[in-house]
Amino acid sequence: MLRLKILQDGKPVPTFDLSSAYLVGNDRVPIRAELKFVNGEIIAESRTRGAAALAILWQVQGVGRVMMETPRLSERDAPYNLHVELARGQLMRISQKREDWGLYDFEDGRELYNRVDTARKMLIDAITASSDASAAELADKAITEGVCVGEALSKFHAEVFLDRRLATNQLSKRMFGCRIDPSKTSGEYQQQLSQAFEFGLVPLPWRDLEPTEGEYVAAAGEPWFNLLRQNKMAVWAESLLTLDPAQLPAWLVKTARNYEQFRDCVTRHVRQMLRKYGPYVHVWEAIRGAHAHNEFRFTFEQIMELTRITSLLIKQTSPKSSSVIGITQPWGEYYASDPRTIPPLLYAEMAVSSGIHFDAFGIDLRFSVDAMNANGFMRDTMQISSMLDRFGAMGKPIHILLAGVPSGGSTEAAGCWREQWSDAVQAEWFGRVFRIALSKPFVESVCCHRLADADSLDGILNLDCTPKPAYSELLELRKQLSI
Repeated sequence: MLRLKILQDGKPVPTFDLSSAYLVGNDRVPIRAELKFVNGEIIAESRTRGAAALAILWQVQGVGRVMMETPRLSERDAPYNLHVELARGQLMRISQKREDWGLYDFEDGRELYNRVDTARKMLIDAITASSDASAAELADKAITEGVCVGEALSKFHAEVFLDRRLATNQLSKRMFGCRIDPSKTSGEYQQQLSQAFEFGLVPLPWRDLEPTEGEYVAAAGEPWFNLLRQNKMAVWAESLLTLDPAQLPAWLVKTARNYEQFRDCVTRHVRQMLRKYGPYVHVWEAIRGAHAHNEFRFTFEQIMELTRITSLLIKQTSPKSSSVIGITQPWGEYYASDPRTIPPLLYAEMAVSSGIHFDAFGIDLRFSVDAMNANGFMRDTMQISSMLDRFGAMGKPIHILLAGVPSGGSTEAAGCWREQWSDAVQAEWFGRVFRIALSKPFVESVCCHRLADADSLDGILNLDCTPKPAYSELLELRKQLSI
């Protein structure tokens, strides 16, 4: 059992929201545990043996409300000071990333190195403080400085390596894309799309294509195949298969109780889509989020078989197209509460090591005001950069298939980057994260989740298709990288 005390103004806090909290074990894999808050302490009872880290949504001054993580802690009778452990965890991750990135000898980074030393001294002061209240106050300062300098280091690293990619002409010819909203048909929408992006991601939801078994209807996005080609944009197709029941036809959800029947339906559907749209599509997302959705209780082997089938059919039926395996919720929070799912890194490793024929991974980088409708809880930019490094180590190219944050809304459920979502914060996030992504030698493209607002404020255009600052930021970035 782990006990971690939380203090405010020198006193135990009376309440604390644990909806974001989970434990992390070996190899950064979330583990199942019972978490409760009692008398100013988080009490975590893990169902597995060994040390574990606590991940939790935390307010960091100047950064926002983001996920933080302690080091892996051993069970003991006395409670840990959560503030101190969060600061310790952040400084440990900075040391690891500085080593990975080789950020020790750059003269331009000297100020950042001094800031890391300052944060480390703050942590030492907190560890050696005479009381828990003093330790918490000093640790909060170390957390703030640690997260701020971590973001600054990730920005500095991105600037250095993006310049190198640009100087050596290593950037892809089609770097910028956007997911299409088929309901948007105005000339303004088409003009803004073609001005800022080089490919469009067309949704092909099975739920809408085959509402009755064996009876197909035209895809709502079908007109966009020709529209994109007319604007000299490449066509990408979104998720031939997902195991999310909300995206599947109702008749198929019933069929899924029998895996063999479900597999046969998948094979037939994928072939139908490839025959019909294959001549138009440059890149297919073969399957998305199979690791994160398993309401049908498929086995690990069955999930990997579905991944293999969809990827193989693309190679057989549409050999000139590329195939992408989509990774959602790349930090794997879902695995802490659903043992029938697969940790994202394990799924990616198995896709590579088992010889599945695919060309790249597609990483979902959406964050919204509702953690359940995107990728879980907000992360700072150093965590985003580190996550991309972990997937990049698989040896496959990466596409950021869906990226986005809102320009307004509540920060309570899923957290927030900076103090409050706004047009300016959204623009800053896109500029920062896209530069970080494109600085990685294994990242080939970035794709916006939504062009124009619809039922939420996560577009980079307003509802009337007038640009937000984020749209202008991406135009400027594209201009800089096309020199």
